[in-house]
Order: sequence, then structure tokens, then C-alpha cells
Amino acid sequence: MRRRWRSGRRGGSGSLLAVAVLAVVVGVPTAAGGQGAADGGESSARETPDLVYDCETEAGQRQLRARVGMSLPGSGSVSTPIEPAGVTVEMTLPKPVVGELAGSGVSSVTGRAMLDVRLADRELSAGSGPRTVRFPGLTVAPTPLPRDSAVTLTATGEGPEITPAAAGELAVSAGRINLLLTSDRSGAEPGAGEGTGTDGETGGDDGDDGDDATGDDATGDSSTAPGTAPGTDSGEDGGAAPAATDEPGDGAPAIPAFDCVPAPDQDTVIGTVTVDGEGPATPDRSPEAGVGGPDALPGSGDGGDVAAAQQGEVPEDCVDFADKNNAWCAYMGGYTNIKKLGAATRIDPGIVNIALPVAAPCDDGSEWYWFCMDADALLQHNGTQQLPPTRNSFHAFDFMPNSATVRLTQVGAMDLVVRMRIDGADGGSVVAHANLLLQLEDVSVNGERLEVGPECRTEEPLEVQLTADYPGDYTPTTGGFLDGYVRIPPFVGCGVDENLDPLLTGLISGPDNYVKMTQGQICSIRSASDCPPSPPELVR
Repeated sequence: MRRRWRSGRRGGSGSLLAVAVLAVVVGVPTAAGGQGAADGGESSARETPDLVYDCETEAGQRQLRARVGMSLPGSGSVSTPIEPAGVTVEMTLPKPVVGELAGSGVSSVTGRAMLDVRLADRELSAGSGPRTVRFPGLTVAPTPLPRDSAVTLTATGEGPEITPAAAGELAVSAGRINLLLTSDRSGAEPGAGEGTGTDGETGGDDGDDGDDATGDDATGDSSTAPGTAPGTDSGEDGGAAPAATDEPGDGAPAIPAFDCVPAPDQDTVIGTVTVDGEGPATPDRSPEAGVGGPDALPGSGDGGDVAAAQQGEVPEDCVDFADKNNAWCAYMGGYTNIKKLGAATRIDPGIVNIALPVAAPCDDGSEWYWFCMDADALLQHNGTQQLPPTRNSFHAFDFMPNSATVRLTQVGAMDLVVRMRIDGADGGSVVAHANLLLQLEDVSVNGERLEVGPECRTEEPLEVQLTADYPGDYTPTTGGFLDGYVRIPPFVGCGVDENLDPLLTGLISGPDNYVKMTQGQICSIRSASDCPPSPPELVR
């Protein structure tokens, strides 16, 4: 199958496919939030210490400082949602990075960020690992760039609900940060923000250039493995940002994206919530719960046990098959209608592998705020490029019993196209395009076995194009469904003692057969985080 999915994140997921994405820094709020009123737990502003983040960009690794905060209640109860408020991320770009941006003609920046927050229910983390909640809608305020100093960018927004899964202490920690910036067309001339750099160790007017998080050269020769593009997974997974280029879209200069993960051995806890309730509950890992971004969380304030707990086994069929910035895998399966028979065939969930590149401004004439990514995908089942052969039994024409084993094998490339906005507005899409050869085995009609032989298949692959838009029923990292229509070509090679090609072609082949595929949560192959992936519940 050749697939293209359109989704909205790219710098970071497709059915898995998609990917993509923009995660970024968050900061500290002062507003009260969430569960506090119901449970008597008053909300207060919490924040991390000043953290060092290892970041990937197209130009190489950089080391930045960031501080993440939000308002959380002091207490809550099992299965009662908490609503984080006043999410804020402050990220300091050191002087060399600011110089790179100014050198490309950028005088003021704005953009969008996404933050992954790790939830560690202490009684559960040893068994299932921390959960991840993604905060995708953080907006970077327009910020003039200084001429010769560091600058701090602030991203703010609201977060999704957080639901405690067990009694005890719930630790809320900062994880991956991805940042997509664009030139603020109303920005000041270069140098207008001079003197606005941060103070203290993060640079600015207090004597520190802010060359990098540790005072060394910001070229960031960090040993941390590459992360993913915005909205992708852990720091070990690659994911650089697009290099600055001239004239994307309507003429606004393109700016590198930053994909950042906390450097090891830091306390990344934003705050803890004391949770009352009976016994540990099973964490809700559904897409609606916001669980999903795959990044390793170095350090959680307790010696890194949480980070270790989230590691899991990567299935053999999950393969890092391309030299790209990120490598994901997930289960995917679904249903295909056979219009002529008035019936549907099931496709059992199998592994789809995704190789993710760097996000970049779309080159199709779109407005400046659209970023795009072309990802590659590969099916894998027991070492072969196919979905699991699936036995189907159904009643053709609503009365005639039939059964057959359906085998779908990938032919050629499978590709995904992801589109996303970086101007703070919601919206994105994934288009997956694949070519799949359909083969039938062990066929019976009305209780009579049809000897179709070992080579009964469509004369050419099915051209499958599936799409998904978000926000909606799909996100690249947590999954959901993609759908579309497919034409089933005529059959060849069917029959042992007689030619059954005309029979099967007449019963099955034709246009406008509806396909609905469901993707599960992704597993980050290189870091083994959020692994093994779980097969999704298929949606008809």
C-alpha cells in the first residue's frame, strides 16, 4: 500500500503515520485551575527548576535553558480530572542561536509550541510506566530579537485534563519540548530587542552571553541522541528542525525548529498532587485521555526510576528502516467493505513502521504558517512487508455464508504527508498513500470449498489513500482512525481445476469500497519508550 496521511504535526506522527509535530516549552501560571474546587485542593502555581534541554535542529545540536510551569491543586482523587491552568513555558535562546536567526533576516519571531508532560502514579509506574499528556496549543508571543544577546521566548496556553489513576503521590514532570517559529511580520528591526536577554545564567545584560546552557559554545556538542521533530517522541529518536531558508510561503523567512528533551540527571518535576482513593486504578491510555507522546523523561526527582519504568520491549517487527530523524511503530488494522457483496472484511492489527523527517515550510504555495513533512512507512509481520493474514466469515448478500483468508502485502513505497499550522490556530491533516496486493486463500462459498490455489490475487495492487483531519478522531501519536475509498482490481491466478478469475472478479472487484483503518498509540523504536505498542480497538 502506498499511503499518505495528513495530520497536523510535523516537525513531528501517520496512522502512525503521521507524525509530526510541534512540542515546546511551557511556563508557570498564576491562575487557579482544575480539580481544586471539587476536592478542596486549592490550586497554586508550580514550576520546574531552571532546566537544561538538549535540542536538535537541522544545523546540529544546541543546548538551551527552559523553565516549565502550571497551576495544579494540592490534592485530588482517583479518576477525577484535574484541569491544569496557566501553562507557561519560558525557553532561552543563547546568543549564537539568536545570531543565526538574525543572520537569516529575522527581526522578530512568533510561533507555536507543544509540551509533553509525564504523569507518574507511584503505585503504577513500575508496572506500566509513566503516562504522557500532550499540551499542543501553546502560543509563543511575538518577541523582538536582540542584536547581540540571548532572548527568552514565552509560550502560554491551557492544557488537557489530567486524571489521577491511583491513590498516592502523582508527580507531574516536564518532558519533550518542540518549538516551531516563524517570522513575526509585524516585528521590529534587527536589534530592537537588544538588552532583553534573560538574566542570571541564561544570558542577557548581566554579563553572561547566554552562549549555551552551561556557558560553553552553543553549538551544543551534546551526547544526547537526536530527538524528533515537533510533536514527536523521545530524545533518542532524532527529529531535527528545518534549517532557515529564504522566502517560504508569502515571503516570511523560515526559522529552524527546535526539538528538545531534558538533559539527564535533572529534577524535571513541575509539581505533585496528593491523590485520595481506593487502590490503584488502571490508567486510561485511550486517545481521549491525551496519553501518548513517546519521549523518555530523564530524571523525575527520585533518581530516575520513572524514566526507567517507561522503557519497554520493542517488538521484532518494529524496525528502524530508514536513516531519518525519528523511528516509530504502531499497530494498525481495520475493515474494508466489499460493496458488491454488501459485506465487510476485517484486517487484524499489524505493525506499521514510520520513518520521520524534519518538518519544513510547505512548498505548495500555502500560507506562511503551514509546515509539511513527508514520512515513509513500512508494514511488517513476521519479517514480511504485510499485514497479518486474517480469516473472515460473513454472509454475502445478507444470506450466503462465505469465508476466506485475506492477505494484504505492501508493494513499493508507502508514504505519508503531514500538514500543520504554526500560527496558534487548530488544524492539520494526514494523507497516507500505499499500494497493497490483495490475495485470497482458503475460500469457501455457501459451505463449499473453492480451490483457488496458492496464487489467487488481484492483477494489480490496490491503490489506497487514507486521510484524517485534526483536531478530530485522530492524532499521530495517540492514534485514531483514517478512512477513504478503494477500487478492488480484477483477480488473476485463481483456480486449480477451473478458472475462477471471472467468478471472484464478478463477486468482489469494483470501485467505491469504503476502508476504515485504526491506528494505536506509537512506540518510539530508538528509545523503547511507550513500548511495546498496544493493538487498538478497531472501529467500523
